[in-house]
Amino acid sequence: MDSTWYPLQQIDTEYSADSVEWCPHQAFDDVVVCGTYQLAQNDGGTNSRLGRVLLYQLQDDQYWIEHSRINTPAILDMKWCCQQNLPVIALADAAGCASLYSIADDEGKIGLNLLNSCCFDSSALALSLDWSSRCNADRLAVSDSTGKLNIFQAGSGSSLTADRRWLAHDYEAWIIAFDRWNDNIVYSGGDDCKLKGWDLRTECSSAVFTSKRHSMGVCSIHCNPHKDFIIATGSYDENIFIWDSRHMTKPLSRIEVGGGVWRLKWNPNIPDILLAACMHNGFSIIKPTIVVSYKEHSSLAYGCDWKVMKEKSDQEQSPKPSNELKCDQLVASCSFYDHSLHLWYWRTGVNL
Repeated sequence: MDSTWYPLQQIDTEYSADSVEWCPHQAFDDVVVCGTYQLAQNDGGTNSRLGRVLLYQLQDDQYWIEHSRINTPAILDMKWCCQQNLPVIALADAAGCASLYSIADDEGKIGLNLLNSCCFDSSALALSLDWSSRCNADRLAVSDSTGKLNIFQAGSGSSLTADRRWLAHDYEAWIIAFDRWNDNIVYSGGDDCKLKGWDLRTECSSAVFTSKRHSMGVCSIHCNPHKDFIIATGSYDENIFIWDSRHMTKPLSRIEVGGGVWRLKWNPNIPDILLAACMHNGFSIIKPTIVVSYKEHSSLAYGCDWKVMKEKSDQEQSPKPSNELKCDQLVASCSFYDHSLHLWYWRTGVNL
């Protein structure tokens, strides 16, 4: 395979960076947000978890300019959704809250406006979240540091109403994800080394399945947006498993990446391409083995995301994802202790 990566920009986020998300909405697909987490010591010897959300806009597919920043509790995860044709981002924070923000464009100055915030446990950290759909979602799922999963009903006007909360894991529930093809199913991963599935049509008193294939904490899950039943999971055990959700007793394949897998993102433009944040071992692009490693970060690789690319030239006639897409793929990645946000692109070559 003829492919390589090229660096474009590096930004000092000041606070430790752990989450980055490109906006998928067509009108704002050049916008990226970065969430940060900073542990600050107070005068009394106690600690405060501070956060900041930074919003950047892409210029000429080459560099970002900062448009706005907002102060928040420490951020642990973020996810976009288009509600009533407007982009809304949900934030999971260290105060045990899920907060919704909309994009506001004030004469070319782009910012975030708080719509709503729903707190479920001030003693818990909201660790991850996911929408039931990428457009007009009616539910938001949040996992927390007590091992519980939280389901909120998302109503008109970006309202959030607590629906249910239950204990899913013995320790931290690091990750939660809706099945992209069946929004009655959610998957969760915990520090108890367990991967679980839940059917929201039930009382969730027991999991649909429990897998112990990972030997350490399960901290990333992502459903393939192009192929039904295909799920990727990652763990502190430095392995990525690819699963068929109809047969969760044994994974289809295993990929060793040399670092704990904190985040996984299927490529929105090309089927079967996976981006992984591998903590101590940088970022990897995988199909079905590692084809590109990006190791320009000097600290824990935590956040990563693909930009939704507009197809060009000979691809304009084919709106569907293609295994022969030849355009460069823009990637945003961030790392923790060096508080660094990077923009880079992967030149895919041909015939992926």
